Amino acid sequence: MTFKDYLQTRYRYNEESLDRKEKDIQNWQKLCSKTQKLENLNTTEVLKLIEIQKKNYINQVLNSHLYSLEQYYFYLIQIGKRKTHPIKNFRLKTPKPKLITSFLTEKELLQIYEDFPKTGHFAGIFDFYAQRNKVMLGLMVFQGLESGTLKALEIHHIDLEKGIIEVPSTTEHKLNPRKLPLESVQIIPLQEYINHTRNEIIRLNKTPENTTKLFPQSVQNKGSAMTMSILKRIQKDFKISSLKQIRDSRIALWLKQYNIREVQYKSGYKKFASLEKYNQTPLESLQEALAKYHPF
Repeated sequence: MTFKDYLQTRYRYNEESLDRKEKDIQNWQKLCSKTQKLENLNTTEVLKLIEIQKKNYINQVLNSHLYSLEQYYFYLIQIGKRKTHPIKNFRLKTPKPKLITSFLTEKELLQIYEDFPKTGHFAGIFDFYAQRNKVMLGLMVFQGLESGTLKALEIHHIDLEKGIIEVPSTTEHKLNPRKLPLESVQIIPLQEYINHTRNEIIRLNKTPENTTKLFPQSVQNKGSAMTMSILKRIQKDFKISSLKQIRDSRIALWLKQYNIREVQYKSGYKKFASLEKYNQTPLESLQEALAKYHPF
């Protein structure tokens, strides 16, 4: 079993991520001396390599490379080439994220959604793209989805009869999968989009008809092109810095409505500490609040 096989089986990474992980390991190997082999290094030797890398990367980026290295040593243990792990759970300290203060209110979020047009600037094909964009915006406003998740959504993730969306794990599994309720105002637009608009977009984009993507795109366009068009349209009427501001605002509103564990689940965060930047309350106070609730 190769390292790639191990990653694909255990983490289900896509091919792009697998290649990047493999490249990470190659780069670590290049730092070794001629007498060293990456697979045989002890903790002290690995720490020396990390010191070298500190000159090239900020801690946040280096931690990503360290995660690949950590996975590599777990792989070696699994195939019997090592008995111990030299850097298990080792990470460099990173600055605490700045508190987010530019939150939108519930009223502002609803206004953004309601005012977003269902028709394009010109009659015809532009209407289909406008309808798609409004459906995507709804998933941002009500379910707090981000662009990577929207790109990964497939038809089977939407259950209109039950009124739920099964959000898949995305962004190299940094966000957990979860089930979220759809709002009543989303049901009819989603139904129209899935039954009609999506098929027209597939035809216009010349996308393979057997695609299962909820928001199919042409070969020439990236998923960012869709979300960028949404942002540009919103910015004509609202002071929005980025679409992330919409997700941040939804999570901040959830924190006022639900217990901490439930918000962690709804937002998909693996770590409870990820919620700290959404709340003016220090993390210690959030942890005290968390202790009052059973895990969601």
